[in-house]
Amino acid sequence: MNSYWNKLEQLREPTADNMTALGAWVHDEALPWLWSELAGVILEPKKKHPNATAQPAPAQLRPMQEKDAVRHGLFTSTVGRNNKRTEPAFYRAQLTMLDSEARRYCRSIDCFASERPVFAADASVHTVHLALLEMMGLAIVLLEDAAREVAQVPGYFAAFRRQHESPFEVFKGAEQIIYGTYSGMTRMDRAPYTAVAVLRTAVELRLRGAFGVSVLIDPTRPEDFVPIDMSSLFESIRKRQSDIDFSVDLHDVWKIYRWSNFYLHAGHRDYPWVAGFLLQYLRPLFSDHRTGPNGEWNIDGGIRMKRETWRAVRATLQSPSLNSTLAAKLVGAWRVLFPSNRRQLPAVDEAHAHCMFLD
Repeated sequence: MNSYWNKLEQLREPTADNMTALGAWVHDEALPWLWSELAGVILEPKKKHPNATAQPAPAQLRPMQEKDAVRHGLFTSTVGRNNKRTEPAFYRAQLTMLDSEARRYCRSIDCFASERPVFAADASVHTVHLALLEMMGLAIVLLEDAAREVAQVPGYFAAFRRQHESPFEVFKGAEQIIYGTYSGMTRMDRAPYTAVAVLRTAVELRLRGAFGVSVLIDPTRPEDFVPIDMSSLFESIRKRQSDIDFSVDLHDVWKIYRWSNFYLHAGHRDYPWVAGFLLQYLRPLFSDHRTGPNGEWNIDGGIRMKRETWRAVRATLQSPSLNSTLAAKLVGAWRVLFPSNRRQLPAVDEAHAHCMFLD
């Protein structure tokens, strides 16, 4: 492990030569070593009771499929987070994400080395080099977390990290997005976690835009509106899920959305490679390049359905089911007697829906 840290320190200066050397080392040595170390931590056989016979651990640990990494590597509740910390699959999922993102950076470095001239070369080196360097440093934190939670060997890798953002860091992250990291109008420090909030917004707008759903209004008082929460929208979509073609599994999309709550509401930092991995996983939902007979493609093609299904989802939101309480029954009766007071979905032209109709 000392050689690992020494190598990172040796390549810390963000120069083109160091970036090239870092990419080669990560691809050829660091990632294989991390997989080997994690296997030693989470595949160590555990005895269930004093008379249990330990079985030999598998010799090798390999990356999961992307969908499995999302399903095992994300938590959506405090209970789920506490439970996953003790599950070997969680750490395998995390290293799968790290592996994928690190190799993406390595490919970018290979392109940099072969491209001449390189546009904004110094900015490229600074961005890519520091991002990969940080991820590989925090990879040891992942091993430390696994050793503590799964193998009950705290302090073995002697690595730690700060797990929460400060308001100032979030503010500076927003500043970087607004002005650009290399504008000279803000600092050049990395702010990799701010992207979680932006990714969440993209998911919300994608689902709302597909069905033209945002608020309920009173037709007689359009300014009097009530926002439709995402849980209600998801539930309405889920009821018709079998009739809708999502390029990314709907439940994975919803899990990613809920996972983002920890950052949005508490400033909780997940590992820095997670947001990038999820961005790539969600890409087909935002830019589905499945082509038609003539080679054409639709940017909204990540969500496809018949018009009948689209209308049915909207109708469910327009007339939410009431529970059996007396108050709800009275409200329902009032709405029947005085329909003008019933809030409705605003009319939306189907041509403006951000989905692809199949009829």
